[in-house]
Amino acid sequence: MKEIHSISAGLSLPHLDELDMEEIITRAVRAHMRRTGTQVELKMDGLSDQSTLPVKITVYRLLQEALNNAYHHADGIGQGVIARRENGHIVVEVVDSGQGFDIHREITPDEQFGLLGMRERVESLGGTFELESVKGEGTRIVARLPIQATWRQS
Repeated sequence: MKEIHSISAGLSLPHLDELDMEEIITRAVRAHMRRTGTQVELKMDGLSDQSTLPVKITVYRLLQEALNNAYHHADGIGQGVIARRENGHIVVEVVDSGQGFDIHREITPDEQFGLLGMRERVESLGGTFELESVKGEGTRIVARLPIQATWRQS
């Protein structure tokens, strides 16, 4: 029951509309460190507090999933988050120094669900999602989101 409660608590979102991007990123990283007992190096530079709620939610969820992946697949080794403002976009990088993997191999349904979910969230706001991984060297995810993005209507 404790594990279910912990997972459920981790899925909830703080009141993101009231927070600026630095606070959102810091909260996501701290929550991950508390939950896993691992360290995450955090660097932020020039972030805007003018991000829309969809961007805030997407960044928070991206960090949850990417850091969770780094914890489970890379044993939390060398986890880092770098976030910056760049040409009207927020750029969020999540890295680890774990075992890495061949991004061209067939991935498991669980891996696909997590990676696909991150990609779809970012792209639904007109952003880009990149995944880089080298066996024995780690993994890097880079998401670029327009600061003022809103969800696209289908």
